[in-house]
Amino acid sequence: MSEKKETKSMILLELILIMGISVFLFSLIPSLAWVYTILPLIYLLIERRIRDRPLKTLGIKYAGIIADLRTSLPIIILVAIGMQFTVIIGSYWLWPPLFLRLEDRVAFLQTHFGSFAPAILFLSLIGLATLLEELVFRGFVQERVSWFYNDSIAIITGALLMSIFHYSSGELPVVMIDLFFVFFDASLYGLIYMRSRNIFVAWAAHLLADLVGLSLIWIL
Repeated sequence: MSEKKETKSMILLELILIMGISVFLFSLIPSLAWVYTILPLIYLLIERRIRDRPLKTLGIKYAGIIADLRTSLPIIILVAIGMQFTVIIGSYWLWPPLFLRLEDRVAFLQTHFGSFAPAILFLSLIGLATLLEELVFRGFVQERVSWFYNDSIAIITGALLMSIFHYSSGELPVVMIDLFFVFFDASLYGLIYMRSRNIFVAWAAHLLADLVGLSLIWIL
């Protein structure tokens, strides 16, 4: 980035401030499930207008999507198929408390969205939610952190924040393992984004993983 030093410092400070406020509000009122997407997106809309940033600085690009998908296909299969089958079926047979926690997460989504949305609209909301998460954790957090630090730190930062916002109370071992898998999946989304710099490719992996996971939980 060709920003002046003062502006670059301000960008990093703004990132820390926005995500810090989001974490604080989420910890204060966990029912504010979407605070971590709403605040960053409002900020990005304002900041993009003020600083006149192109969409590609958020990873929003349409050219080369097919090629990027092909390049990232092994990682997409790993996170969307391999990880979902391993975690969900593995927990169902080997550690029921973790499976029940995953089932409760689906029930939470159904309670907040499915109760007033038919199946197609519910799936559309899942699609929108995953897109917003990728815009925040990859297009905003990971992208901006990579302007100041290396890609590994940027991936870890985005994955760690995504894990924090997926926290809910429960037995400590179950909570920790659950968050570990969230972190691992998010790191793979981050790796996909690092390789493609295309938010839609990371979103495709995230959405497919959620749909496979929801299907497996429903079947079981």
